[in-house]
Amino acid sequence: MGDKVFADLALTSGVVYSADNRDTIYEAVAIKGNRIIFVGSDAEVANYINKNTKVIDLQGKMVIPGLIDTHIHPPGLSLSELYEVQLFGIRSLEGYIEAVKKYIDQHPNATAVYGRGWLWSAFTGDELTKGPRKEHLDAIAPDIPVALRAMDGHSLWVNSKALEVNGITCETEVPAGVVIEKDAVSGELWGTLKEGAMSLAAQPQYSLDQYTDAMNAFQKKMHSFGITGTLCITGQYIKIILQACDQLEKRGELALRIRCATTVNPQDDLSRQFAAINELRQQYDSPLLRVTTAKFFADGVVEGGTACLLKPYTLAAGKGPNYYGDFLWDMEEIKQAFCVANSLGLQIHVHSIGDAATRNILDALEYVQSKAPPGDYRNTITHLQLVGKTDIPRFKELNVIACVQPYWHFKSPHWWQDVDYRILGERAEEEYPLGTFFANGVTVTSSSDHPITRVPYPLTGIDIGVTRNIDNGSSYEIEDITDMDDDLCLLNKKERATIRQMIKSFTINGAYTMFIDHETGSIEAGKLADLAVLDQNLLTINPVDIDKVKVVMTFFDGKLVYENTDKSQAVQKQA
Repeated sequence: MGDKVFADLALTSGVVYSADNRDTIYEAVAIKGNRIIFVGSDAEVANYINKNTKVIDLQGKMVIPGLIDTHIHPPGLSLSELYEVQLFGIRSLEGYIEAVKKYIDQHPNATAVYGRGWLWSAFTGDELTKGPRKEHLDAIAPDIPVALRAMDGHSLWVNSKALEVNGITCETEVPAGVVIEKDAVSGELWGTLKEGAMSLAAQPQYSLDQYTDAMNAFQKKMHSFGITGTLCITGQYIKIILQACDQLEKRGELALRIRCATTVNPQDDLSRQFAAINELRQQYDSPLLRVTTAKFFADGVVEGGTACLLKPYTLAAGKGPNYYGDFLWDMEEIKQAFCVANSLGLQIHVHSIGDAATRNILDALEYVQSKAPPGDYRNTITHLQLVGKTDIPRFKELNVIACVQPYWHFKSPHWWQDVDYRILGERAEEEYPLGTFFANGVTVTSSSDHPITRVPYPLTGIDIGVTRNIDNGSSYEIEDITDMDDDLCLLNKKERATIRQMIKSFTINGAYTMFIDHETGSIEAGKLADLAVLDQNLLTINPVDIDKVKVVMTFFDGKLVYENTDKSQAVQKQA
């Protein structure tokens, strides 16, 4: 027998939820280097402790696997908070105009203004369907371009100067599903660009050093939320984001397990796009940083009238009768694109909001199963705002992962009634069928879509997934709830998930989606020591208070990467 192994670190006297296949709960964890060497009782873990072991007495606090966000856009708001106007938290046109004016006053030498965060529900009349008009911005910024992205990231509000310098005119042609809004009477440009039309307007450009600093700030923010892994949706900025992550890794500062997805567009040459992805896969292939996934857009968003539906929008959507929205691909082309992706060993990750879009994607993925080489692709559909009831079992049959954003699964004040219900009618009551996915044995993984979700705190997502109700009333200027059955913001309580299902959706299921479940995602001997320590037991508190639970410590590779400044949270002692 070899020498007895002693732990470098032991966490004792806690509630250790393993997220293993038996849902085991332990008291203690022992860690050696970057690996878990034992999980069990306090009495048993004593066998792994000697004078050199650092022991942390958790005093009943909870330990869960490091959390994983499987659809997030880095570096989140880290760049825009430094260099752009912030519209988040503002709920009126007057507030947006004042924020832009203030930014211009503070940056008198700015040659353009960029920002993000406006809400559709802040507008009325035609602007509630078309988007805000350019004239509002023209009045305060006639001489420099202004481009403000909506909170959902699918529409851009621009002024006349932005349209002019980018060469966007009434004659500019765009494909189906891509919208340049125009005045119905005059035919003049309205001032809102939707979906792919946003790419016609120049976006802000930042240096590699700025991106590296922003990614470092993004990583610190993730650690404060207990997050140790992310599937990063990168799009047109993938190269510079990978370069920034690579810089951090070379400096020994990267402490997230990052997998990257990059977008494949129907308008561009597929061969060229896949060749570019392959080049990036070869260039970035370390245990911490890999390109694994091809991202596709099936449709747009409900609030922009660009989601693809099985039943038409209501007339209030402003698109006339029998308007269903557009599917962004030709079916034969997307089948072939999926076949190429899987044949190259790429995971498929599809943005799909409407039920018609999701049905088409499932049809295409079913086709791929008969054409692509057999393999473990873990193809995924994300968002899933509306899903046909007969399509949900197909996820299990086709081994397709459902990637949801539980942060959105309630009747948001100032939004749900004015936007979703107005243009969907009674179908809005059936949005986000979370519980039904679980009931059908589908692998469900949770994510934030940050910065669409401004604060990607997984415990907020877990709270809402369990309650299907508002998490923090004060942030919406209403009273907070104490009863999860309070009906003001409750969205279809039949779709509630259990607390254990939600924890797993952010841990082992997320690890599975990222192909790292053999290494992390659960607390088991032999796995990497990625852990989050919480100040309360999620399994016993009132579900409406889950969002108030704080992360005390985050461990990545066995190292403490975040600690709450309140030193009373845990007691450290030397054995």
